[in-house]
Formats: sequence, structure tokens, C-alpha cells
Amino acid sequence: MKYLRILACVGVAALVLLTIVPADDRPVTGLQHDVEHFGAFLLPGLLLGFAFEKKTSLLLIGAVWFCLALEAIQIPLSTRHARLEDALVDSLAMCIGIVAGRLAKSQLLRLRA
Repeated sequence: MKYLRILACVGVAALVLLTIVPADDRPVTGLQHDVEHFGAFLLPGLLLGFAFEKKTSLLLIGAVWFCLALEAIQIPLSTRHARLEDALVDSLAMCIGIVAGRLAKSQLLRLRA
């Protein structure tokens, strides 16, 4: 479980890194912008929900604030732009990931019992 928590934190750190690097230096997937954002935020959300199972409501609130903060960080950056749509998609994806991770964890624990 300790390693899963570390991996979840690395995923969150990767989101911060991808947010502050110039847009031209980011990896290109060829997917639609919103789909790309959704996927990028879903995985760390899954990991967080699975690793921190007793803090679901706190994680959901934190996820929304985190996504809003990531967009706010982009305001002074000349190579990036902050968009409310991105914050909404990112928050939704991370919250869905957290809930899905939490449900997966509870099912796994139920199967083991």
C-alpha cells in the first residue's frame, strides 16, 4: 500500500509538471484536447482513490481545488493558458477516478474476505 501511495503522489506531481512546461514541450497524443485532459487526470484519481481509501470526501474536495489551482498557475505563464473548461474536465476526471478507485478497492477487499 505504501508504494501505491507513492505512485499516486508521483502521478499528481506529473500533472503539475505537465501543467507548467511550455505547451510545445508536452507530449502529443493526437487525441482531442478534452479527452487528453480527461485521461491524464483519471489515472492519478484512480490511484488516489485506491491508495487513500478512508479519505474519499477529502480527496474529492482536494481534487477540485487542485485542478482549479493548476489552471490558476497557468495565468502568468506566457506559453500556457488557463481555461475554466479545462478545470471542469480535469476535476470531473479526477473525481471519477477517485470514486472508481475507491469502489475497486472496496470490491477487492470484499473478494479477499
